[in-house]
Amino acid sequence: MLLSKAAVFCALHKIDTIAIGSLGHNPFPDATPKFFRDFATAASEALDFRIKISAPFRTLTKEQVVRRGLRLRLPLHLSFSCLAPKQGLHCGRCNKCAERQKAFRNGGLPDRTKYASH
Repeated sequence: MLLSKAAVFCALHKIDTIAIGSLGHNPFPDATPKFFRDFATAASEALDFRIKISAPFRTLTKEQVVRRGLRLRLPLHLSFSCLAPKQGLHCGRCNKCAERQKAFRNGGLPDRTKYASH
């Protein structure tokens, strides 16, 4: 569903590439290269606008992405991965928040993310 919304937005604004942050070891079928290729083909045909999907982190762990982001001085605290946000903040309790906290901790990096509960 999220890719569909992104595809429509991109077609309306003549943006030809959707970048998605899928990580390695994602077990779901909608995170595979085949799914992204097939979706891009279907969206391109439906919208009459060529869409490509890029998943540059597909082979990386969350910890590797955090380290890379910090090295590049990206505002990682502005990225979002929570399953149950509270008033626009990461909940701090779901498994995605736990993965995020662990990635920062294991990387020995500060986590500047604002959590609703911590």
